[in-house]
Amino acid sequence: MVFKIGEFQCRVLSDGSRSVGSMTSGSPRRFIFGDVPEDEFNDSVRANGGFDSSTVLPFNYLLLEGYGHVTLLDTGCGDMAENDKHPNEPAGLLLNSLAEVGFSVSDVDTVIISHCHWDHFGGAVFGGEAAFPNAEYVMSLKEAEHIRANVKDWALNYLNIIRDRVRFVVDTAEVRPGITVNLAPGHTPGIIVAEASSGSETLLYASDLIIHKAHVNHVDWIPEFETDRAAAIDSRRNLIEESYRRGIHLFVPHIPGSLGRVIRDPTDYKWVNENV
Repeated sequence: MVFKIGEFQCRVLSDGSRSVGSMTSGSPRRFIFGDVPEDEFNDSVRANGGFDSSTVLPFNYLLLEGYGHVTLLDTGCGDMAENDKHPNEPAGLLLNSLAEVGFSVSDVDTVIISHCHWDHFGGAVFGGEAAFPNAEYVMSLKEAEHIRANVKDWALNYLNIIRDRVRFVVDTAEVRPGITVNLAPGHTPGIIVAEASSGSETLLYASDLIIHKAHVNHVDWIPEFETDRAAAIDSRRNLIEESYRRGIHLFVPHIPGSLGRVIRDPTDYKWVNENV
């Protein structure tokens, strides 16, 4: 998919997909929604396309070209996809998708890492080196501290590999003309969301503040793997209310179609897919 936000040419890059059941050995419902009353859950997900262990989550990320820069929002799964364990659900395909739209890794001059989970940060490194050799990587300082103190393992190794090319942001920062990142903690301590604004249009890359359509009208249905449930609820509520108030486009990596908008129908917030 290719669309425009003002002067920005936006290209959706598929990194593959994976079923929810393949990502957890526990309850898929609890994994994505937490402890939700069963009857309330069934009613809501039925109205939002259904949900069970076979529900497939796309891994879609975004390439922005404009104002003299080429910016990638998240790097996908990369080597962390472990496709040998999931031969029927390949992921880590972002570099192929990048080539299909006519770009190489050398063309990307900015990489924004929203947070440290494998399906967003796993493609930052390839073959022991930065996967995007000419790019400045952008990450929140709080997320880097979280990786060093709590996550470690491959994420710490990746952070060490790219450390000389990372720009750490503390809260809100304009990283390129028209592109701003904002701290939105909860899912992880230092997760950031990104806004691209040009002319009268704005696109908000929501990362994992929203994973399923039902999260839009149930802000307190929080995945079991959030680091801070209360903060995650606040960040999600703020994002949904602000995006509705401002009438801006939303890009959510794991909702089919990814591009949408928040409306009121009639009193609850609701996700609607859109084409720009």
